[in-house]
Amino acid sequence: MKKGLFAVLLAVAMAVPAFAAKGDMSVNAKLGLGINNSVSLDGSDVLAPKNQYYKYDMEMPVSIGAEFFYGLMDNLSVGLGVNYGFDSKSKNNNVAHAPFENQLKAGTTNIYLAVKPEAKIDSKIFSSIYLVGQIGLAMARAEIESDDWDFPSLDVNSGLYLGFGIGTTIMDCVFVEIVCSSANLTAKKIPPAVPADLDVQYTATTINVGYKFAL
Repeated sequence: MKKGLFAVLLAVAMAVPAFAAKGDMSVNAKLGLGINNSVSLDGSDVLAPKNQYYKYDMEMPVSIGAEFFYGLMDNLSVGLGVNYGFDSKSKNNNVAHAPFENQLKAGTTNIYLAVKPEAKIDSKIFSSIYLVGQIGLAMARAEIESDDWDFPSLDVNSGLYLGFGIGTTIMDCVFVEIVCSSANLTAKKIPPAVPADLDVQYTATTINVGYKFAL
């Protein structure tokens, strides 16, 4: 957890001077709530028949994030974002024949590049609507709480992060958005319970509420 937070803070510190030098910069601070998050584990023939996998639905996690956008033109911005998702536990902790039949706890830290096309709205309340696309690096944390095995924390390699969302800006400063994302990762084997590496996919639908600072 500390390493993930440190990565977020380091990325923020490195990004600010690079964008500030160009001017026309906006900074977003946001708080998110996951409403449909899940973790899928696929170990090919080791854990399940071919083309099958185990899916754990997760409790609603909270996340915090920051984004730095530079306006290329009036209706298009590019930027850098960081997001820290706090750990949440699995709801269905008795998945039939799953390798981990107790509690799965997981969270992610994502660092990404973003593109945001935006359309202005002639309204007293809503300032604009926008789409956002994200691509970057996902770093995950995962632990197993099991009565059958004494598991260490899973060793999960970093992987590809992808996100896509839609949002609206209110009064040119407050924004609300929904972002669907996926992180594709690999967890190293843990003999004897898990004799081979696992493909891990962390998917999320997140509602973000934030504040936009124009610099």
